[in-house]
Amino acid sequence: MIPIAGGVLYSKNADLRLPPASTAKVMTALVALERLQFNQEIPISLCAANISPSKAGLTVNAKYRAIDLIVAALVSSSNDASLALAEAISGDEKEFVKLMNQKAKTLGMNDTKFINATGLTEKGQTQYSTAMDLARLMRFAVKNKIIDQIMGIATASFRGSDNKIIFIRSHNKMLWRTPGFVKGKTGWTYASRHTFVETDYASDKKITFAMLYSKKPWVDIKRLATFGLWLEKKR
Repeated sequence: MIPIAGGVLYSKNADLRLPPASTAKVMTALVALERLQFNQEIPISLCAANISPSKAGLTVNAKYRAIDLIVAALVSSSNDASLALAEAISGDEKEFVKLMNQKAKTLGMNDTKFINATGLTEKGQTQYSTAMDLARLMRFAVKNKIIDQIMGIATASFRGSDNKIIFIRSHNKMLWRTPGFVKGKTGWTYASRHTFVETDYASDKKITFAMLYSKKPWVDIKRLATFGLWLEKKR
């Protein structure tokens, strides 16, 4: 965990390479916001609709606004939305991943390698990041007011060209357990266990932290965020 506000307040195994799981979607959202218009209509391919959960339940061949897919990717960790964004931007996911990795390099994420837009585990391929790199990513991402706002959304709904209403709910339980405390992006796979990137609600974002391979995420998140805010006050 590394809270960052002009410096490192605390770290443990900060440079250990581990699977990031769905925290990778923060990078997916960043690239999408740079390259798509909010109201741009994105068609859903059969591949995107059939991807493994978590997913929003998007309809094959229906079209959805780019901003709604970005919200779905960040709020409910929707893999179908993430893949649809990647395909809309680059034609296929492999080409999109090149953009993700290029962006990572510009942010100084030198111990990170993305292999897909979702964070899902793929056989024969290694996807990794570190707590330090993910903290850098989150610190940069929340400078974007849209991403910052989206990460604080608990529930939302939208509809596509088929007129079916899609309801989504955040995987971030802290939004209900301790409202107004921290917000961010969750992740989980069998290989990664629980992962998390978070920031506080303050307008100047006093702390930002990342957590990988947690077995008790909600306990760890509360302890780490509380500790980070306490350390920041003592600076």
